[in-house]
Amino acid sequence: MGLRRTYIELHIAVVLLAMTAILGDLITLSASVLVWWRTLIASVGIGLFLLITRKLKMEWIRGHKKIYVLGGMIALHWICFFGSVKMANASTALICFATISLFTSFIEPWITKRKRETHEVLFGLLVIPGIVLIAGHAEGKVLFGIILGLVASLLISIVASFEKKWITETDPEHMVLLQMAGAWLAMCAWLSGEYFLGRIDHFIPQGMDIIYLLILGLVCTCVAWVLATRAIRTITAFDSMIVINLEPVYGIVLALIILNDGRELTLSFYLGASIILASVFIHPIWQSRHART
Repeated sequence: MGLRRTYIELHIAVVLLAMTAILGDLITLSASVLVWWRTLIASVGIGLFLLITRKLKMEWIRGHKKIYVLGGMIALHWICFFGSVKMANASTALICFATISLFTSFIEPWITKRKRETHEVLFGLLVIPGIVLIAGHAEGKVLFGIILGLVASLLISIVASFEKKWITETDPEHMVLLQMAGAWLAMCAWLSGEYFLGRIDHFIPQGMDIIYLLILGLVCTCVAWVLATRAIRTITAFDSMIVINLEPVYGIVLALIILNDGRELTLSFYLGASIILASVFIHPIWQSRHART
């Protein structure tokens, strides 16, 4: 697959992923119940697609157990991400998500055994002043939401790095199927614990929650993750994370329009977000000029 097509598909995936925070805010279920339904719908959706197209390979499902572990990490990532959305707001969760470039600049070279690039570390470090501005005056639920958002970013950077290492062993569709199945199994164990603790108040979705969950599971998960996973075959995990860092740009605009998040955001948030997003735009410009020289 050509590099141009790779980036086009990756940008389509980013637009779809940007919708997840909006849908997570609109869905009235708790973060953990929401993730349980999302992983179930995504697993069934991608499984049916492979079955109908006669591409399903049972030997891959049985022979790649380590990818199920990644699914468990994805489940924990989504719990933290949607927890951040509900504790703070969609815009804050999305801007915390942009720190994945910082985490990936250190984690990917260590996992994939490639040379650590100095410019990746420097561009990753650019997000720190932005996070300090955003979190500096936060307190209570908002501060806890920011912490959850940062943990979510750390977890997904680890997942993306292992995907880069293992993607040659299977195709993107089976990779997503195994991850979603692993995530769903992990969520079954998680919700069992919540059930015994008596923390599940609302489990069955109703009304618009059903529509939102179907969009979240089928479009914003199955389609988006297959496109994003396919891209990692061609480019580095760091480069894919830099593009995925555009998710906050699309997501924040949507949050301001749909959720009216602007009334909850301070000047420090906008200054911090500007610094983080600047690193997202500067990196590809620098990379392009560096490649020409």
